[in-house]
This record gives sequence, C-alpha cells and structure tokens, in this order.
Amino acid sequence: MDSGPGAGTARELPVVPGGLPMLGHAIAFIRDPGTFLLRHHAALGEALTFTALGMKVASFSGPQLNAAVLGQDDNTLNRRFIHDRLTPAFGEGHIFDDPPELIAWQKKVMRTVLRREAMAQHVTTMYEQAERYTADWGPHGEVDLVTAVHEMIALFAAHCLVGPRFGRAMGPALPALLDPLVPAVFMSFAIHSRAPLPAYRRRNRARTALSRALKDIAPGDRPHGAEHGLFETITSTPRPDGTTPDANTAAAILTGQLFGGYVNPSAQAAWSGVLLLQHPRWLAVVRDEQGALFDQTSVPTPQLLDKMVWLDRCLLEGERLRPSARGILRTAVRDVNIGGHLVPRGHMVLVSPAASHRLPHVFRDPHSYDLDRYARRAEHRATPSPLIGFGGGRHPCLGMAFAQQGMKVLWSVLLRDFDLELVTTDVRPVSPALIAPPRRPCLVRYHRRKP
Repeated sequence: MDSGPGAGTARELPVVPGGLPMLGHAIAFIRDPGTFLLRHHAALGEALTFTALGMKVASFSGPQLNAAVLGQDDNTLNRRFIHDRLTPAFGEGHIFDDPPELIAWQKKVMRTVLRREAMAQHVTTMYEQAERYTADWGPHGEVDLVTAVHEMIALFAAHCLVGPRFGRAMGPALPALLDPLVPAVFMSFAIHSRAPLPAYRRRNRARTALSRALKDIAPGDRPHGAEHGLFETITSTPRPDGTTPDANTAAAILTGQLFGGYVNPSAQAAWSGVLLLQHPRWLAVVRDEQGALFDQTSVPTPQLLDKMVWLDRCLLEGERLRPSARGILRTAVRDVNIGGHLVPRGHMVLVSPAASHRLPHVFRDPHSYDLDRYARRAEHRATPSPLIGFGGGRHPCLGMAFAQQGMKVLWSVLLRDFDLELVTTDVRPVSPALIAPPRRPCLVRYHRRKP
C-alpha cells in the first residue's frame, strides 16, 4: 500500500455531506465521535474528510490505514497541534510530542522509572497502595467506582513516577490538580488556550499548585528501588543542545508524565471494570483466575501478573469497546498519499480508536463483550494496529506498559479481595470530553471476601 509523501495518482477523499456554517460537523462529531465516524465510514469507505470548527479533517479507519497514518514521521504528519495545547496545561518546557531528538532524550530520562527493574518494583508499590486504599472499606458497603479508580491510579503515578514522599503528600490531591487540565485542553481546540475563561483560570491554578509541590518535594525523592529520582535525573541530564533543564522545566515535564500516568489509565481502568461487572459470565472467569493464583502464593510479583491472562483480556476488551482517548490527531505538513488518498497540506489527520475498534471485518460481532476474541480467535493479532487505544506506529504511548500494569494491579486487588456488583445500571461516558471516563456517580456494592 502506498503511504508515501508524494501526491502521485492519489485520489481525493470522499466528503461527508451536510454540516453547519463555521461549525461544520463539529457538534455531531464532538457529541459521539465513534458513532459519527462509523456511520460515515460505512457509507463512504475507510477514508473520508469532514469539516469541524473551520478545520478540514481527513479521517481514516481500519488496521491498514491506522498503521499508514501512525507510521508517518513528523516531517509528514506533525503532532505540533496537540503539543501547543498541552503547553498551557503543563508549563513551558514540557516535551510531549516534541522533535525526535527530544523524544529520544525523554526516553533516556524516563528509563529511571520505566526500565524493567523499576517496573518490577512498581508491582510491589502498586499492590501496597491499592491494599492500603481499600483497607478502610468495611466488610460491605458501596463506593463510587470511578472516584475509587481515579484515586488509586493517582497514588500509583505519584509513588512510582516521583517517589514515596511525594506520593504520601500529594497522591490524594492529584485528582483535584490534574482533572482541571483535561477540560481546558479540550476547550482549547475551539477557543484560544489563553483566553480569560474560568476553565483556563482553574487550569492555571492547578498547574501552578502542582508545579510548586513538585519543586518543593520531588528533589531528593525517588521511587522505591531507584538509584535516582526522576526530578534529579531531568535536571542533571543534558539535552541534545547541551543545556540542562531548570526546576521549572523539570516540574513541567513531571506534570506531563503524571498527567499521562493518571488521566487515560484511570478512565480506561474504570471502563474495563464497568464492562466486566456488566457481564457476570466473564466476571466469574476473571475472578476465579485471581483466586486460583493467590491460592498458590500471597506475594505479588511480575511473574504472577504475567499469569493473569483472563485479566489481560478483560483490559484489552475494555480498551476496544471504551477507549478513553477519542481520537489521535496529526497535521499534514505537506501533501501526502495515505493508502491511495490525497491528504492536502494543512488538513488535520485523524484515526479514531472508537470507530476502528468496532469494525465488523476486524472484530467478530464488534459491539458485543467477548473475551474469547483474544483467546482462541486472537483477533487482536490478525492484522496490524487493530487496537490503538494507546497509540502506535512511530509514536506509541511511552508509558503504555506502566499504565497497563497499574490497571492490572488495581483490578487484581479488587477482584481478589471483594465480591463486586454494579449498582448504577445505566453507565454512560462523560460527553463532550477529550477523555471520556464513565459518568459519576457510578456506584458499586462490595462484600469483602475472606482471606
């Protein structure tokens, strides 16, 4: 398949009809991106274009075209559009979606907390934090599942990405500091990110408070088992231009890492649990796996996590049916041929997990919850890039393994220690939103299981 930069013999993209003046198709797309894209891709094919808020958007769906888009480098499909909207949320100097040499530098400094040895230590830390969080739950009761999941994932991120001192002081406060950043980033797609709006003022206050806490607490702090903390590593490791980041830049980078380690994983973990609790047949299978494994040992290890194959499948199906990220965006730096379709320079380029994960020629009975699709049928391995909830291609999520490990530990503890029943029956996503967790309250009734 030709996906090179030349226009060549590429044909023009089919156009989604209709739309409103100025707004284009923005309202329908923002309300429910997956439904909007599935409907129009079914009518027009795997490649199409529509307008939203004055922007031309080229949308692609399906494994082959997902791979073609995500395989392009920044000289062809650039990520600066997203980068510019993250800077006011994280602070100047953050390195999400920066040039390749800075991405390489970022990976170098992040090895402090993401290398294999560190990830093994994080298993112990995550189990300890989840067990401590649920220790105050009585023998039975009700909790808001979304809140509980968000707070546990925040504790994982604080303790494992920064250190125990920061985790104890700021872990419980992280949701209140990171949550205001999400709607502000979402609004900045339509309204200038420095406009005098209440949402932007809340964003600025939260960013300032988090930056101050990081500069006060993070120096000298380090995750259990690490030789150095991430703050110290950032400020002592020269960048490609020879300069070393100051404390403000280190705080901006750490804010971005905490954001990435909290926002998407917490939404994804909540949806994975909701879907499992809505399907008792599979709940029994995943819960029995926990019982069988912990009958053999009480010590959680990376090797024990590797044996939780049904829990893995539960998380994959959660990512497929309810991906927390609504879309992956790029900007065409020049005319580019994607799968035989011409994308003109300046167009936004979109691949949507919500649409691509429900294609019937990729996933059998795509709207149903079925963990067997990852067992005997192995549908997630039949084609390239079938699941893109964490990105892929040249720029996969740097913290994907960390996020998946945290989600797995969280649900291992909950399913091992409690019988759970979903009380809120009509669970819907937050909308409109950049990240779409389940709406609150999402109540779960629990009964503590005997050790």
